[in-house]
Amino acid sequence: MDLKRGFAHTFDVRYSAEHLAGIELLSDSLVLMGAFGISNFLTGFIYFLVVWKARSLAPYILLIISLSYFIGGLGMKYEDVQLESQFIGQHIMFVYIIVCLIAGLLYFISYDDRGKNQTRE
Repeated sequence: MDLKRGFAHTFDVRYSAEHLAGIELLSDSLVLMGAFGISNFLTGFIYFLVVWKARSLAPYILLIISLSYFIGGLGMKYEDVQLESQFIGQHIMFVYIIVCLIAGLLYFISYDDRGKNQTRE
């Protein structure tokens, strides 16, 4: 998901800004979209590295993603930042955050079940 967002925010920035974010095509807006895309590439590649080299960290990373967006949302609410555009991408992001949260929580719920099953064997 992050790599797709990285591509959209950098290589397809005008379309993404206008049709997904619903923001004006101002130079500063496009630079901010591009900067966000760069951070998406960074996190996407880090997630691949976790899966390849430290798979046991994956459920923690999924929960950290959800926690980070929650903290960011609180910060924006605290600073009274209001959304003025339609920002269609928010729906995609909401699903992404919920999937990360549920997948991370399911791991820890099933971990208890696996631990109990292993002691019986």
